[in-house]
Amino acid sequence: METNHFSNSKDFKIKTYEVKTSRGGLKIPVINEVHLHSMYDPVKEAKTFLSKHEVSLESKNKVLVFGLGYAYHIYELCKVLERNHGTNYEIVVIEPNDQVYKDCIKYNLFPNKNIKVFSGFDLHRIYADSELINFLIQKPAIISHPASFELYRTFFEKFMTYEAPRDISTITKYIESKELRSYLYTDTESHSIESFLKDNILTKSKLSSNHDHLLLAFGHLSNGEF
Repeated sequence: METNHFSNSKDFKIKTYEVKTSRGGLKIPVINEVHLHSMYDPVKEAKTFLSKHEVSLESKNKVLVFGLGYAYHIYELCKVLERNHGTNYEIVVIEPNDQVYKDCIKYNLFPNKNIKVFSGFDLHRIYADSELINFLIQKPAIISHPASFELYRTFFEKFMTYEAPRDISTITKYIESKELRSYLYTDTESHSIESFLKDNILTKSKLSSNHDHLLLAFGHLSNGEF
């Protein structure tokens, strides 16, 4: 999967941001005085953390991760998934702090394997990504990086309980696909996603396009069924 990042950190207040070095010489981000990884052995910490998810990672090859940090746990996650599924796996990471993602790339810490990263705070834009909708509808395993989750708890809770905008005029602002935007605008009578689904999709005996499937998935997520 392609690696993307969205920059929008206006809702998160970073009071302090520094990079320290662990006992073994590895870089550790410290945000608002919270160390995102162990100062002693971040790799061992990551392995221990992922050992708690062994059962779900054996059965699922798609994983949603809350928190990127400097990706020590992501690197170990890739190794676990490769051991269980070869190269047939996908990881989506939600990281609220765009600077963390940029530093992770700068320091060559990002394992660029089958991973898509969303960094930033614009939930509407994140949920407008068609790949994310398809990914979530397949019910991936969910892993929360403890330090990141505690630091950004409010954001991640909003992500998990997200209610997508209902009106089509708002939804189309966040849809990058011109084809999908045009598809929504074919019906000028429907003003909400619910009415569009009811009038144009649920009445069909057979879904006729990928857009039908995507909008059903979006409607599923907007009803809080994630």
